[in-house]
Amino acid sequence: MCYPDKSNPAGEASQNLTVNPTQAKGKRGGQKGNRNARKHGFYSGTLSPAETSQLWNITNLEGVDPEIALIRVKLQSSLQYDPGNRRVIREASRLLVKWYSANYRLDPADRSYLKTVVENLLEIASIRHSASPQSSQI
Repeated sequence: MCYPDKSNPAGEASQNLTVNPTQAKGKRGGQKGNRNARKHGFYSGTLSPAETSQLWNITNLEGVDPEIALIRVKLQSSLQYDPGNRRVIREASRLLVKWYSANYRLDPADRSYLKTVVENLLEIASIRHSASPQSSQI
């Protein structure tokens, strides 16, 4: 759409195109494909009763630290609902490496190596989990 240029005395349409600022804005509220209100997955804030039970079993029976047990439970839940989600794998590996680095004072080279190994293992687990939805727990 061309609008008359006020600086042009002949009133001819200018070559400058102007856009109505209200047209550039998106709609209010959640847009199609928005996943902010998900109730499950790695970033959900709560655990289901089954996940809470699993967390306590991992912590008490296997002797795993609660932080690692929580990452395991959340990762398993996330892979169950969305097995091909690479962002979850990267985030879980980042959290695991961060935890181990802090507790065992790993140097940057060891941190990088551990992150690569953990990402590869989680990638394999993701592929196996997506191949058979009824597979064993992580």
